[in-house]
Amino acid sequence: MTIKSKYLTLNARDILIGFLLAFMTSVLTGVIEILNNGAIFTWMTIRPILIAGLSAALSYLVKCLVTNSKDEFFTKEPGTG
Repeated sequence: MTIKSKYLTLNARDILIGFLLAFMTSVLTGVIEILNNGAIFTWMTIRPILIAGLSAALSYLVKCLVTNSKDEFFTKEPGTG
């Protein structure tokens, strides 16, 4: 059984999944775009991929912060006043 983080907290699992998901999504999407456009791998072509990945990771972490262990948005933990 995995332990979900409580409302307004993050655990190591949240951070790991967030960055792994963001990395895989942005890299795969970016590489496909670069190859489809016939471009070469330079800082100018890779930079937007990294920015998209970071944005996705931060979005996931914010989502984790505002959900409780039952995946309810903006709701305190069950059993707490």
